[in-house]
Formats: sequence, C-alpha cells, structure tokens
Amino acid sequence: MRSPLRLLLLVGFAGIGLFFLRAAPRDVTLVYALEAAPEVRLLDVEVRRDGRMVRHAEYRFPDGAPTQVSHPVKLSDGTYEVLIRLSRQGSPPVTQGVPITISEGGPVVLAIR
Repeated sequence: MRSPLRLLLLVGFAGIGLFFLRAAPRDVTLVYALEAAPEVRLLDVEVRRDGRMVRHAEYRFPDGAPTQVSHPVKLSDGTYEVLIRLSRQGSPPVTQGVPITISEGGPVVLAIR
C-alpha cells in the first residue's frame, strides 16, 4: 500500500513542478525583420497579453534602420499580440498587430512590411 501512495505523491509533485516551470518566464528574442529598413525612422513595439501591455520598446533610426532589430524579453508561455508602429521617412506612421505564441525560448522572427 505504501508503494502506490509514494508513486502517486511523486507523480503529483512532478506535475506541480512542471506547471510552475511552464509559468516561469523564458528568455525570448523578438527579431523584427524590416522590409523597407533604409526608410524606417521609428520602430515602436508593445507586447500585449490579455489586453495589457507587458513589454515596450522604442527604437529610433535617424539614418535608417538595420534590416533586423533584436528585442530580448522574458515572456511566459502563452499567446501575445505584438503591436508594431512603424514610421518611415515622409510617410505617416503605420500600426500592425502580429499574434505570437510562446512555448519555448529562443528567437521569434517577425516580418515587418
């Protein structure tokens, strides 16, 4: 009787540990691949979850942006919306939303047109 109880407790503790491990923030790098990089002067990014902003970054490029901009963040597993506001030389700002799902660490590349 003791052995099945120990096994049940061990499985229960492993399940609880896995739950908390998945809830812990992961190191993620959002990589913004800019199609019209030489024209980009401002890249403003909001990472939102459940309608709340959880991360924000603003990048200014007086002489034009590089083709890729890296944004290291810590995010828990789940679904997010990345709101991107892009200002190009001589054009009004454009905003677009990109949904992402985080389930592991590492880079997430977002193509920005």
